[in-house]
Amino acid sequence: MAEYRIPEFTLEQRTDVALQMLLPRPDRQWGLATELARLYGVSRTLIYQIRDRAWEAMVEALRPGDAGRPGQATTLTVDKALIDRAIMTLPLLTGSVRDIQLGLHLLLGTTRSVGYISQTLKAAGAQAEAYNLSLRVPLPILGEADEIFQGRQPCLTVVDGRSFLVVNLTAAEALDGTTWGVTYLDLLQR
Repeated sequence: MAEYRIPEFTLEQRTDVALQMLLPRPDRQWGLATELARLYGVSRTLIYQIRDRAWEAMVEALRPGDAGRPGQATTLTVDKALIDRAIMTLPLLTGSVRDIQLGLHLLLGTTRSVGYISQTLKAAGAQAEAYNLSLRVPLPILGEADEIFQGRQPCLTVVDGRSFLVVNLTAAEALDGTTWGVTYLDLLQR
């Protein structure tokens, strides 16, 4: 009697069995399943199961799919795996476009070009600026100003002392009284 679970029945041997058993009847010799079972020391039932699994796999692989690129998923499942990837990825990111590209790949498994990311950031910045310009504080602003630097470029930061609303946080061309005076005049007009 043949042993049914032997470790010597390798992937190459199973592949060979599948290829021989998938030949059509006129091309496949009579008694091939019995001969292969005896050769590899397995049951004929296993030989037929391998043939059937190989046939199902081929049919599935060759089945026609939907035309075009697959649609992008519009939902995101926040599970342990995504949270773990976020924990591992976020310390790597420093805010550059290339790092955003890397973060998208590591977190979401998607790729976007540097140009796409840059244009998305530019559009978001324009929307944020339009929103910020539409804000009106009901009381006079108690402005608190300070100079900060972003990448060696001066920025005048003005915050409302009551609500902590950031009234101004824009980069300037120069670090002088005229530039800051023009910024204050623009703020007064708004």
